[in-house]
Amino acid sequence: MSVLELSVTADCVVREMRLESGAVSAWHIDPCRRYSVVLAGDRLAIEFAGVPEREEFPVYRGLSGWDEPEPRVHRAINTGSESYVELVTFLRAVPNSDVQPEQSPASLQGPL
Repeated sequence: MSVLELSVTADCVVREMRLESGAVSAWHIDPCRRYSVVLAGDRLAIEFAGVPEREEFPVYRGLSGWDEPEPRVHRAINTGSESYVELVTFLRAVPNSDVQPEQSPASLQGPL
């Protein structure tokens, strides 16, 4: 996944995020409310750590909307045939906080 930061302030981050066909993002959480606009792509899946099923859905240029914080560890998978590109505006609840902190799915498994 490639990430281009377009604007950064204490309260807001604007990024262009690109995920090539078949690529997978890092495991992360989304602690911020955010507004996304799809610039390109045709299909995307979200996989949650520790859950065998994943959510998969069609996407298209112009698809947009608000997303609430997602505390579950997850990652995006471009299951489509096109590059997936989105413009995301993250509204930080805590000034200067990490808007998509990476997480290890292994930490959810607990001791063996």
